[in-house]
This record gives sequence, C-alpha cells and structure tokens, in this order.
Amino acid sequence: MRIRKCRVCKSFKLKKVFSLGKQPLANQFSGDQKTYPLDLFQCQHCTLFQLGYVVPKEKMYDEYFYIPSVSKTGLKHFKQLAKKLTKELELKKSDLVVDIGGNDGSLLLEFWKLGMKILNIEPAKNIKTLVPTLREYFSPKVAEATVNSKGRVKLVTATNSFAHIDNLQEYLKALDILLADDGVFFAQFPDVRNLLRENQFDTIYHEHLSYFTYEPLHHLFANTPFELWQITSDNIHGGSMQIWVRRRPKLLEDFKKNVEEIRIELSRYLHDQGSKGKKIVGFGAAAKGTVLLNSLDLYGDIDYIVDGTPYKQGKKVPGVGIPIYPEKHLLEDPPDIVLILAWNFKEEIMKKLKGRNYTFVIPIPKVEVING
Repeated sequence: MRIRKCRVCKSFKLKKVFSLGKQPLANQFSGDQKTYPLDLFQCQHCTLFQLGYVVPKEKMYDEYFYIPSVSKTGLKHFKQLAKKLTKELELKKSDLVVDIGGNDGSLLLEFWKLGMKILNIEPAKNIKTLVPTLREYFSPKVAEATVNSKGRVKLVTATNSFAHIDNLQEYLKALDILLADDGVFFAQFPDVRNLLRENQFDTIYHEHLSYFTYEPLHHLFANTPFELWQITSDNIHGGSMQIWVRRRPKLLEDFKKNVEEIRIELSRYLHDQGSKGKKIVGFGAAAKGTVLLNSLDLYGDIDYIVDGTPYKQGKKVPGVGIPIYPEKHLLEDPPDIVLILAWNFKEEIMKKLKGRNYTFVIPIPKVEVING
C-alpha cells in the first residue's frame, strides 16, 4: 500500500528523497519472494523519514526469522538494559514488564532473573519463546485484555519494533490502556542520524517504516496523554536511539483545582479576620494584585493598599476601588495583617516591615500565614 500522508503529523507533503528500487522482504526466507518498492520519503512538515510503501504486517511478521538470542552482543546488551531500566525506574519484584514484539523473550528473561513478572506480546507464530507469550499484534483490544487479566503495567518495552508500526496513533491508544499511571514506555530503534552519517543504507528495509529524529517524535507525542521524558542513545545495531515516555502531568487540572482552593481559603481567612475587627491592608499595587483582589470575595475586608510607586498613590485599585497610599501610611494607620500582593518580593517586604508585629499573608503559590 502506497502512503499518501505522514504517519506522524498527517501532512500530505511527502517528498521522495531516496530509492532502492523494488526489493523482497529482507527477513522472508520462505514462501513468496515478491518484491515491493523500497523508497524513502521525508515529510516536509514534521521531517519524519518514512517508507512510501507499506507491506501488510501479516506478510512480514506472522512468520519471522530474526532471533536476537543468536548474538552474544545482543544478549549482553539486553542484560545491561534490564539492569539499567530496573535501577532507573526503581522497579519492584511485583512489577509487571511487557515487551511488545519481544521475539524469543531474550530481554524479558533478564527482567525475570531480576524478579519481575513478565509478558511477551509477539505475533510471530514460528518463534519459540523463553517466556510467557501472547501471540497477538499489539492493539487496544489486546491491551484491554492484558489489563483485565494481569493489571496495568509499570514498564512497557519495544526494542527494535516501534519503528515497525504503521498506525502509531492506534499504538498510543493501546499504550494508554496498558500503562499504569506511574508507568514508563521505553523504545529503542535505529538512529537515522547514524544511517546518514555512516552510509547505513542497508538498514533501510520494509520492516523499518519510520526513521525517527527528535522533531517528529515531539510531533507524535504532542496532544497525547504522554510526554517524552528523556532521549538517550546506545551503540547497539550501529547506533540506536532510546526514548523514555511517561504520562503527561495533569498540570492544567491541578492548576485549576489549586487556584480555586487559594481563592476560597484566602477569601475565608480575610473575611474571618475582618469580622474579628482586624485591620487588613495590602502591600503592592502590582498588576498581579489587581487580578488577585478582583478574583476574591472580599466583603470590603481590606482597608487600603500601600505601594512605593508615586504614580499609583492617591488612586484606587481597578475593579475593587481600594485606596492606594504611600508605604509610610502603615505607620499612620497601623494594620494587624499585611496581605503581600507583590509576593515575588515577599522576602524584601517582610524584612522591611520586620519588628512591627504584623501578621503576613502570602497568597501564592499557596496561602501562607506568617506571624512577624
């Protein structure tokens, strides 16, 4: 199937940059020896290098002939990688590790030796595996079935299989189902920079659909539940890129919740103290102070604001109408409580007012009451 748009950003602006003509499947040693176009395109929007023709995955992976365990270098790499991931992610012996396209289970076997629970999701029917294996192509349905039977996963790995995926968006949907809230997805694949620098044109074949650099990877994970936590590299297979992916922090949701808590707590505190006869003033008629005061339910609890800027003195805070005086007004009409509106200068302000027995209230990043 010829592609019409980029598999990462969906742009139709694809440019052919290199061709190896028509070639057979590189790892197909039996059956049909049909040839397919082996042309490399680059997306003019997100810059992803990708093959222009996609061979059905069943033709390539239902029967597969590459086995990583025949290489001592590969086995050594898996052992070191398992130890590195276990240490970096602080995996526990009860944690579940799933390898997508895990072949004969060589990597998972190293996690098993370290005490982890393991599962290999591998579609090839001819490969004998060393570990528990689910003979399926990774999909949302398979991810859901795995979660129902084994629970969500702390670590999902994909060594030399992530670049084989055509529908990356469906893959990420499945990953969203499978991965625990604190889980990490680790993928390793050939680094296209080495391909170009070292003339590794023989690593272009039909299994390798995508040839990633940083920019398309950031495009891929934007607007998804995931973020690229870090990108590392390894010398294995002529130079490999490694991506560490975790769930994106829910910053916006937390922000809205925290702001509402600040507004409620601060309004309640000021009103409570005002109703007890405490004199409350604000320090700093800054723009941030205007926003804060207009967002609170004040009930007229703040008597006045002081500010060192002459142009603001004698005027009133927009929206709430609280009068602004010079700082010396604090001595003429002493307060009990000083709300530090210019909280970015809180240390300077509290130092300046030290020894006057004021109670300071700092509103940001959370409400804090400090007895001076």
